[in-house]
Amino acid sequence: MDKIIDILDQVLMKLLTAVIILIGLMVIMSVALRYLFGISYVWFQELIVLMFIFTTFFGSVVAYKRDEHLSIDILYSRFPPKLKIIFNIVFDILIFYLNWQIINVSIRWIKRVGNVVNPGMRIPMSYFYAILPVSSFFL
Repeated sequence: MDKIIDILDQVLMKLLTAVIILIGLMVIMSVALRYLFGISYVWFQELIVLMFIFTTFFGSVVAYKRDEHLSIDILYSRFPPKLKIIFNIVFDILIFYLNWQIINVSIRWIKRVGNVVNPGMRIPMSYFYAILPVSSFFL
């Protein structure tokens, strides 16, 4: 199981890197089109936002797996090792519960409002919204 998780981590990291590079290129292109030629595409901006949302939520999956989330550990670093283990278990349970709730609520939310069509790309908003339960599942 650890090998599968490591492979998924590597694939996700490569995908995130590619998407972040693509976002940068698309922003530069969007600005150039707008200011040099007076052309602006709504769908282009929406795609950039969708990719940014993707990198935010799936970046948190990679950060959690690699234990690279920002934290204030001034007290935690002073705890004895056994207490750190207990805190880690409690926090993992809380994170699991939070993500379980996010999955449940977001699926109901997507069923309720996911059929609204995105104005620029003309796709259902459920594609945008699905990022939340999917990333919570991986967390």
